[in-house]
Amino acid sequence: MSIEILNITKSFDSFKALSHIDLNIKTGELVALLGPSGSGKTTLLRIIAGLENPDSGSIIFDGQDNTEKSTQDRKVGFVFQHYALFKHMTVFENIAFGLKVRPYKLRPGKEAINEKVNELLSLVKMEELAKRYPSQLSGGQRQRIALARALAVEPKVLLLDEPFGALDAKVRKDLRRWLRKLHDEYPITSVFVTHDQEEALDVADRVVILNQGKIEQIGTPEEVYDNPVNPFVYHFLGNVNLFHGRVHEGKVELGSLKLDVPENIGIKNKEIVSYIRPHDIEIRVKDEGEGFIAAEIVFIRAVGPIVNLELKRLDSGDYLEAEISKEAFKSLELREKQKVFLRPKDFRVFTPEDYVI
Repeated sequence: MSIEILNITKSFDSFKALSHIDLNIKTGELVALLGPSGSGKTTLLRIIAGLENPDSGSIIFDGQDNTEKSTQDRKVGFVFQHYALFKHMTVFENIAFGLKVRPYKLRPGKEAINEKVNELLSLVKMEELAKRYPSQLSGGQRQRIALARALAVEPKVLLLDEPFGALDAKVRKDLRRWLRKLHDEYPITSVFVTHDQEEALDVADRVVILNQGKIEQIGTPEEVYDNPVNPFVYHFLGNVNLFHGRVHEGKVELGSLKLDVPENIGIKNKEIVSYIRPHDIEIRVKDEGEGFIAAEIVFIRAVGPIVNLELKRLDSGDYLEAEISKEAFKSLELREKQKVFLRPKDFRVFTPEDYVI
């Protein structure tokens, strides 16, 4: 089931939640709607589901206009953040519920319902818990049952609203891996909302990044992370250091640094802001000359395989973050208050007009 979202706009009183949203989702694709609170991602999901009506625009399923159809007629499955399981029903009864309440002419027989529920219990690896009640399950198990219940009615589209938001970090990571594997085995067009960048990049086929009711960028996880189109996307998808400077005579000048201008940036002889990820900063303990900036190590966090460094530039007083491997850290014999020399290994350039963070 493909989904076309055409020129969708939605306001709540004076607040514009969505502004002229256009998006095509392919059949069988797993798409993440990613953005900060208030960006419009949940509103868009609810409009796809038919739980909200847009002020203008259309929702098209497989070429058919569904904008005026009810949620039931759209045949979508919806999984909420807080499970929404029936406490008085067993796991088996929860999954079977959607099948049992179908109109009489469309309702499967008891044997067919039992077969379908057992198939889904096997799919979500919960066969042994069929007779338990929600209160007897962990948060991760409840969410898997909520997903199985949504799949029981064989929806054409599966919609998930912050499905792992109420779970702790370890369970979220396990469920993300499980959902990706499940989607590969049981392909269904799926859209999920999250504000967790790692979750979106880890699970989705494509990521749609929203901000203030507009789409900032659409692409694969690799595309949006490696080639952000603007400062908002760059900043939202991970930690970043800002170097203010200018482009002059074909070089990016960042304080004492002079670097080659990145290809195709189309900026000449003007002020710029360079965005540099912490893992893209090279560190030396000896003065290597013009290509490096002097800094002092302010703080070291050496827990795990990656060592995080907080540094203070000696020329401008600006604070920076850098990440290096534990092996490199030991090899360089770094310590707090030590003077070191920095150089970006990779960076992106934007003009101050683009700088909106």
